[in-house]
Amino acid sequence: MADNRRLAKIASMIKKGMITADIGTDHAFLPIMLVRDGICEKVYACDVAEGPLQAARTNIAARGMQDCITAILTDGLQDVPQDTQCAVIAGMGFQTAKGILERAQSRLDDLKQIIVEVNRDTVSMRRWISDHGYTIANETYVNDRGHDYVTIDFNTEKHEPYRIQDLVLGPVLKTEGKQEYAEFLKRRAEKIRHILSVSENGNPSLKEELSILDSFSVQ
Repeated sequence: MADNRRLAKIASMIKKGMITADIGTDHAFLPIMLVRDGICEKVYACDVAEGPLQAARTNIAARGMQDCITAILTDGLQDVPQDTQCAVIAGMGFQTAKGILERAQSRLDDLKQIIVEVNRDTVSMRRWISDHGYTIANETYVNDRGHDYVTIDFNTEKHEPYRIQDLVLGPVLKTEGKQEYAEFLKRRAEKIRHILSVSENGNPSLKEELSILDSFSVQ
């Protein structure tokens, strides 16, 4: 298994000793990393499709980790055991992640950590968290093999709605002042600028996001 920066960043966010469910586990690379590095002693490797789950079982068995990692065929959190403390929902689009969370709404209060990493539409993910009055506890950014990944750790503790600036920039990431993240925001601004330049009808939400990104870049 070749480690990558994206999975390592997700693993670094999980509190040591958490019983963790990796939703959409694919080849179970994250659960294997969590056990190998001593972060978790018990992990559920979960997928909705039998093909990826069989690959996960093969990888788990090859490392002798069957006592620590259980492969589960499940649609989201539907058949995930109740002792789960942390759910990881990563490597998928916002709409897919949103559907998993909303179908599991009654279980979210029982989770100590919910870690999400969605492709591209991080602002919508933060907005969903804000609309439900939840708390963003931590955020990380990494560029892995030319792709940008923002991972959010949230919980259901009550929080006032986040300001639009926090939804765009990230309430945690915007305060860290890291150059790598600032460069990502500049790339995002340029992408939006291009979209607006070729759009017949300017998208108001994109215009607002661009204005916030531009203001942040000159700080």
